[in-house]
Parts: sequence; C-alpha cells; structure tokens
Amino acid sequence: MENITYIGISHQMALQQQIEVTANNIANMNTPGFKANNVLFTDYVTAPKDASAIHQSQDYATYADLTIGNLIQTSNSLDFAIHGEGYFTISTPEGARYSRDGGFALNLNRELVTKTGHRVLNENDNSIVVPADAAQIRISDDGTISSEQGDIGRLKIVNFENQQALKKLGDNLYDAQGQSANLVVNRKVTQGQLEGSNVNPVVEMNRMIQLMRMFQSAQKVLQNDHDRQLGAIQKLTRPA
Repeated sequence: MENITYIGISHQMALQQQIEVTANNIANMNTPGFKANNVLFTDYVTAPKDASAIHQSQDYATYADLTIGNLIQTSNSLDFAIHGEGYFTISTPEGARYSRDGGFALNLNRELVTKTGHRVLNENDNSIVVPADAAQIRISDDGTISSEQGDIGRLKIVNFENQQALKKLGDNLYDAQGQSANLVVNRKVTQGQLEGSNVNPVVEMNRMIQLMRMFQSAQKVLQNDHDRQLGAIQKLTRPA
C-alpha cells in the first residue's frame, strides 16, 4: 500500500472521531450543565524498514471544555445552579456519580431526585427528604435547603483534582474514575436557575461543515489514487 493511502486513511479516521465529538456537542447544546468536548490530534512520521517515511495523523485525546455555561432563569424552586466549580453528588445503583445539572424534582417518597430518578445526596451521603407539609423550599448560598419548618439538608457539592479525568456517562452524569471527591468550601448555589450548556452552536455547526469538507477532500484523494493504481495495473497487464 502506498504512502498516500496510509496518509488518507489516517486523516479520515482522525476526522471521523472529531465529527462524532462535534455531532455530540451539537446534540447537547440545550442540555443543562453539559460541557463540550474537543479532540487533540498528533501528526507523526513512521519509517518502515526498506520503505519511505509515512506521515500520519492520530486522534490523541478528547478533552472537555470546562467553561461555565450561562445561567438560565427558570423560577422553579427545585432548580439549582452552582456558581463556579463543583458537582452535585448523585446516588446511583453503580455508586456515587456527579453532575452539573441541577434540574431536580421530588419522588413519591419526597426525596430530591434527578430527572431520571437518581437520589441527590447531602453531605452525610443521605437522601434529602422534603417534609410533606413544607410549603416553601429555599436554598442558601452554601447549598443548605430549608423550608418554613427549618433546615432540610445541605447539598453535597464536590470537586476533583483532575476534572479532565472524569468520564461522561448517560443521564448527564460523570464517573470520578477512582478520584477522591473533595468538598467545595467556598460554594455558591442559587435557586430557580439552571446552568446551560457551554456549547456554542454557531461555532460547532461551522466546525461540522469544515470537517465534512475535509473528509470529502480526503476521500477524493483516496479515490483518485485508487483510480491511478487501477489504471496502471490495467496497462501493465494488458496483452501486448
């Protein structure tokens, strides 16, 4: 296989990865607390034995844009937004998971839960239960939830030494990947707001158009090279 084929395929594989990441960003541009992803590439040269050097591309890593999204006013008393760094702690069957999405609700047991029914934890790793006769739910800057009857519980808001190592899961949750969850001391939480996605739809759409054009160009190069090789084979094998 000639160098141009190696180069073309490696570029297409790298572009395909970036297209998938960009498409996921676009799909989540309205997801509360979503952080856009980007792809790092590396170009390298390999030198096979008894052959010329081959210049190739490889998707090196995917990283998250940790920029805080704009705050969206909802006026819902169970919508909470974290100002600055930190994650809500969520209980799932697989263990503790973490999220920036503060769009919560109450289940049949009056427990504070996510949209998919996972329990939101307090600083003692217990459920936050709202009394049945509580009429007004309030939250202070430090994440303490209360009603006219008194304090209900304090949200467990944590952060991690390496946020880039967090693994995105479904339901807008993150897996800490073995990292220790550290309580955020200087926190600020507001009520009736949600953090919006930090995806810039104009930038992502323009990037998608550019990536598709680059992918098509690489495909055209491969097709032209294939036609050249096929033509050469036909000529060489043609009877004299």
